[in-house]
Amino acid sequence: MASFNTVAGCVLASALFAMVVGKVSNAVVHPHKLDKPAIAVSEEAPAATTAAAPAADLPPIGPELAKANVEAGKVIFQKQCFTCHTADKGGANKVGPNLWGIVGRKKASHEGFSYSSALQAKGGEWTYEDINHMIFKPTAYVKGTKMAFAGLPKVQERADVIAYLRTMADTPAPLP
Repeated sequence: MASFNTVAGCVLASALFAMVVGKVSNAVVHPHKLDKPAIAVSEEAPAATTAAAPAADLPPIGPELAKANVEAGKVIFQKQCFTCHTADKGGANKVGPNLWGIVGRKKASHEGFSYSSALQAKGGEWTYEDINHMIFKPTAYVKGTKMAFAGLPKVQERADVIAYLRTMADTPAPLP
């Protein structure tokens, strides 16, 4: 029984010590309240949520597509993209939409997939250049996209993946 009393006494003493330290620290430290918030939060979305990355950031992908390796693109796709996307005809949507026939397809149009409002507002059709920008840095190309992917920084890897995606169509789009 003596050991229970010792443990109970230690617990109570520790609680009392913590309470006293808290009271003393509150008496010593006086926090300063800000006159205005350090960060202003706006209810309105910024007007440039769908702005594209400047074209000067990336050289045109067309010349690289001419020498792209479709098989290397397939391997990169399977390692980097397949977690979220399928590319086979009639394939299911995953975290991202199925990419069969992506080149020339209207943006944010694959049936059964819920796209971000930022990508829906982007408009137009997927060109080789659009895909290049999207897989380089998705969040820079479409600010507000749901696509959580760091991107492919190497030009050759992007060209290989785009060349592979080009073949994933009934009639592949002509190269630029």
